[in-house]
Amino acid sequence: MDILKKSSISTSTNLNSKEEATILAGKLLVEGEYVTKEYIDSMLEKLEKEGFATYIGNGVAIPHGMESGKQFIKKTGISYIQCPQGVEWNGETAYIIVGIAAKNDEHLDVLAILAELIEDPDDAKQLWNIEDIELIYEKFKI
Repeated sequence: MDILKKSSISTSTNLNSKEEATILAGKLLVEGEYVTKEYIDSMLEKLEKEGFATYIGNGVAIPHGMESGKQFIKKTGISYIQCPQGVEWNGETAYIIVGIAAKNDEHLDVLAILAELIEDPDDAKQLWNIEDIELIYEKFKI
């Protein structure tokens, strides 16, 4: 499954807010042809109404859309943003932002990969600093 395209990876990105991060994550999903642009609004709605579900710990946030936004998903995919200075996210700091668009239950595969990559805080911190797009891409191949 091609859930991540190299063109959907952004490294050394400066972000000023979780909203800005969510919009960029959504734009990368649109450019990757995973979603239509309407999905970005669904991601922002999720952030506003259920923001607690968008930060998973160890410096990683996972903006994604509401259940009603699934109609705007063309195929399962992710975007990946590395933000070395971090961005405030619900009282925490996110250094990695993984935008998620998933059809059916395919998000479970994506979350399983992500959980394995960030389960150990030291492993998560390594991810915060990887700027090699090829290396990031390889970590998400399934």
